[in-house]
Amino acid sequence: MYYHTHVYYSRRIDKNLDPLKIVGSFLPDLALTSVINFNDLHKKKSTLDFFDYVKNNEPSFEPLLTGIKYHNNLDYTSHVEYKNITPGYAYSSITPQLYDAVSKTNVSEERIKASCHNYIENGVEFHILCEEPFLESLVKDSIENTDTEKLIKLLSGFFGKSENEFRESLRVFFSFVTGYDFRDISGWVDFTVDLNKYYLKVDIDKELTKEALNIALDITKPTYKEYLDFSIALEDKEVKDAN
Repeated sequence: MYYHTHVYYSRRIDKNLDPLKIVGSFLPDLALTSVINFNDLHKKKSTLDFFDYVKNNEPSFEPLLTGIKYHNNLDYTSHVEYKNITPGYAYSSITPQLYDAVSKTNVSEERIKASCHNYIENGVEFHILCEEPFLESLVKDSIENTDTEKLIKLLSGFFGKSENEFRESLRVFFSFVTGYDFRDISGWVDFTVDLNKYYLKVDIDKELTKEALNIALDITKPTYKEYLDFSIALEDKEVKDAN
């Protein structure tokens, strides 16, 4: 799921959120900058290794780990299993109409299914933000109130890459998180076009992207609340394998 959906989920299961929990709830998707890969903070073993590193080196950042756990538990029902059905909600919600629309946007054939799941998650995020627009400012405020230099040192120390590399990656990542109006379909079009150009190095058609987004909105509108309520009711205590 996308950034504000993770914060929505976290707020529903934790009445004592702080900036570190909020930032942690979307931090695993830093992988979109390629400074880490999507397994690094989505797979259970590597995530728990990072947890141990943070606890030993900067215990004040333990709330960040709680947020990462929330992230992976929601992604589990989105990616892996939902209501005892595999794959999860975002993949099982893909329709032939959405698949066909996404295939026309210029993504590679091997990326179509993964991109379709992104569109489903876009739809969930859009519906949530139309209901709770304050989540955008909550995310921005949480980023501003996080000691990013300490976060950079932790990431650099654990993953063995330079602090400057993580500093730049966080700058790019946070710009994707906060730089668009996600309550407007045109904002989602711009975000999707920019993300594909940055992450996949591909230019996708804006009008065809808008068409695919509208299909995803129609698919998710009658089901997203049930999906989120189900995920919240699970109240998972342990970190899940989310990828």
